[in-house]
Parts: sequence; C-alpha cells; structure tokens
Amino acid sequence: MRIKRGLLGACIISPTWTHSMQPHSPAPFHVFYLDKASCPADGRAAPRFFKDDEADAAKKQACTGTDRYKVYTDAHFWGERGISLVTTESVIRSAVSDGLDRHYRRGDMAAAAAAAAEVVARGGAFAERRMDGNKGVGLVARRALPRGELIIWEPPTLVVHLSARRHVPDEARLRMQRAAVGALPLGARSETLGLMGGGHWGDGDGDEIEDRLRTNSFIISLEEPMDHHALFTQTSRMNHACRPNCVYQFDRRTLTHKVYTIQDVEPGQELTISYIEPIATYEERRRIIQTWGFNCSCSACELPEAGRRDSDRSIGLIREYTRELQDWSDQSRGTPGLAERLVRLYREERLYTDIADAYRLASWAYGAVRDRYNALRMASSAVRFGLLTWREMGMRINDTLLFMMDPEAHWTWGKRGGGKVW
Repeated sequence: MRIKRGLLGACIISPTWTHSMQPHSPAPFHVFYLDKASCPADGRAAPRFFKDDEADAAKKQACTGTDRYKVYTDAHFWGERGISLVTTESVIRSAVSDGLDRHYRRGDMAAAAAAAAEVVARGGAFAERRMDGNKGVGLVARRALPRGELIIWEPPTLVVHLSARRHVPDEARLRMQRAAVGALPLGARSETLGLMGGGHWGDGDGDEIEDRLRTNSFIISLEEPMDHHALFTQTSRMNHACRPNCVYQFDRRTLTHKVYTIQDVEPGQELTISYIEPIATYEERRRIIQTWGFNCSCSACELPEAGRRDSDRSIGLIREYTRELQDWSDQSRGTPGLAERLVRLYREERLYTDIADAYRLASWAYGAVRDRYNALRMASSAVRFGLLTWREMGMRINDTLLFMMDPEAHWTWGKRGGGKVW
C-alpha cells in the first residue's frame, strides 16, 4: 500500500497490515445511503443516512460486519460522482456530515464545484502515458504549468477506517469494502476498479478492492489524525519522485483532495508527488521505498555516487540548522545568516514541498533580532509556498499571517536580543 504523506507531516509506514484471524460467523448488515432531503439548503439540520431496506425492502444485504463499523454511501456527492465510507457512526457525525452538509447547502459548494469543473475544462493539464522502466502508467503535462496551478481536485471514491483492520474479521471487512464500491455510481466504480491492483506484497488475498487499497491509498485525517485511508482515482496515477514537482492536500471541510504544481513544469514532463518524507538521505529513502516493491529512479536517486554524498551532506546540514533555529536558549546559534543558509540548502536540494517551513524559521530569525524588513520578506515567501503545502488555514499558515500583520507582537520578536531596529 502507498501510505502517502498526510496532513500532519510524514507518515512512513511499512505496507504490512494486522490481520484478524479469529473465527466468525457471517451476520447481515446494511449499506446506509444518504437521504438528500435531509440536507436542507439552509444547513440547519444534519444529513441523515437511511438503511438500504428503508429505501427498498427487496435490496440485498450484501455482506457482514459489526455494530461499530458500517458502510455509508452518498451516490449524489460531487455532481453525482458519489462517495462510500467504511467507518463508524461517530466519524460520520463528527467529521463527514459537515462536509456533506456544505456540499448540499445552497450556494456553499457551488463555487467549489464550478472551480473543480474549470480545472478539467482548462484544456487538460495532463495526460496518462506509459512511462519508461518499472513505473507503469503515469501523468505527464500537456502544456506548460506554472508553479501553484491546481491540476486535480477530486473527492475519494472509497474511505476505510484504519482501525477496522484490527476490529473487524478479515472476511467481513473485505465484504464491506466490496459492498462500498458496489454501491457507487457506475463512473466512480469503474474508475476505482480501473486502478492498478496489488500483487506487489503477496498478501492481498486476491481481493480486487483490497489490492487497490494496498497499492493506491492515501492516509487522511477525519475524526483523529491519520485515521482513515482513501482512494483518489486521479491522484493515485501519479508516480513518486523524491524531489517532486507537485504537492497535494486533503481538505476535511469539503472531503476533497487537491494537487498543485510546486515548481514550473514543462510540456511533456512527468507530474510527480512524494510518497515519503523528502528530508532524508539516499539510503533512508531507498530503504523506505523498497518496502513498496520498487526502486526510485528520480533525478535525486540517479545522481552519481559523489553527487549522492553531497546531497546527503546537505540533508545533514538542513537537520542541524533546523535544530539550531528551533533552539531559543541563550546558547542558540540561530542567526539570520544560518537561516539564509538553510533556505539556500532547501532550494539547492529542490525540497519545495517543505521549503515553507524553512522560510518561516528564517522570518523568526530576522524578527528575533528586530530586522522587520527581512522578517516580512521571509514570512511572505513562507506564505507563498505554505498556501500550497500547509494545511488550509491550519496553525502554521495562521501563525505566519499574524506575524506578517504585526511582527513586533509575535512571541519571537527580539527574542535573541541585539540587532538593529529596522
């Protein structure tokens, strides 16, 4: 399974699942379908799901499950595309219902739907192409794409609670996953089944949905940090690079996934994302990537040995400088000069997916010596990249915006003393 980087940082996990081996006897369960009438335009009531036999008494109860985990399907979500979840009622109430409510509230999601349609209508940012080597199919740019362009905006077709693997017997869980995909509209169901299956790990049990989850799923956060994995049928076709030219975000408020370019991309160039934490040495990256059954052939991994040594040395310095700039003790060496070197290393290593953090530290370093001009210069760059890579309106972006509004009021201002008031 591709455990892709989540909203709260890197999630580096081996694709080995915990299986429930206890004996069990099948018991009927219901697929719960969204009642669109329960999503009023004014948003005053929470969306309500009804059981399949409440909609049609003759509907077949397809599989087994537990009282805690159920299959929830909204066949009308995102312009009749649909979404299915294998999760708990608690998650539906605390996290999912708000996204559904936003979708059906009059006018609230109209702009989002129109913008998503515009992404597709702009002339096709990418095309599928069979790539060289062992990459299989990938996405390539059909035209020049400037940094910051939104190229994919999509909801998941299938979302599965990760804890279901511990608490639901395997046979029951697999049937629930199949029922969830089977309840989707034809288009979303076909796209899901059209994803590359597993077989890489040798433990997919031949189940077509399980194989696709293992190979293509992303970790997302709904009720708790990184508590579900989800299938995004377009994003899943993007190959890995340790120095990618695209970055992605999951927005829990709208239950959608966005992919942006993080660098300028030339026509014909492959569009890539990183499956792992990019601030890692060559050997660290290689060990993690090999757990997914392939060797990375990106430009960073294909460097000659001397180039890899230089890159590893830069990664070591990035870690060292970051520690120094995060140290606010009297012994800290976190100077503006060190912060400038940190930003330069990020740029030399093309670590654009994480460079906003370097700019943020640099803004603090300048603010700590009361250099207002350079503090705002660095904070502006942090926001420019952070809007693409940080969680939407999360702690880091909010803190940086507040810093820009009034740097003298920020807790880091003048913290390291000395310096000149600019």
